[in-house]
Amino acid sequence: MPTPSGRTSKAWTPRSKFTATLLSVRVEDTSTRGLLMVRNTSGELEQLRTDRGDTEVGRAMIERARALLGHRLRVYRVYEQMAGNPKMQLRTVVHLTDYGPDTDPMHEHSTKKNVLAAAEGDTDAARRAWVVAGLPESGSVSVTQLVAALAEVPNAGAR
Repeated sequence: MPTPSGRTSKAWTPRSKFTATLLSVRVEDTSTRGLLMVRNTSGELEQLRTDRGDTEVGRAMIERARALLGHRLRVYRVYEQMAGNPKMQLRTVVHLTDYGPDTDPMHEHSTKKNVLAAAEGDTDAARRAWVVAGLPESGSVSVTQLVAALAEVPNAGAR
């Protein structure tokens, strides 16, 4: 079955799409793939990849994702085998449908967990990112504020 980007993939199934908020977009130095960090509807972070940035499709997806930071999206992904290790699979984004900016407030406990997860458990790095981004000690946090905090986490999304 063809994907929204025109690919044909056995991995393309109805379960390969979900709603999430896009929180960060980085480019991995070694592969030139875009690394997208999204927050799914259960509040957990998930990292996805694009095609290689040195291809037209990959470059276009990276630029589209950058334009959609902080937006709620319908994410379409496929599972692709890694070239160097066929037993490993990558979650690759093939299409993003924009539902507009995510304006729902998030509980600070949930967002602190997200920043800590992005910092790979480094509480000092997570705390610095929280403070530098100017997030409140208590109360709700906006998606824009969470995006700002994640931008301060060293190498967030570049694992």
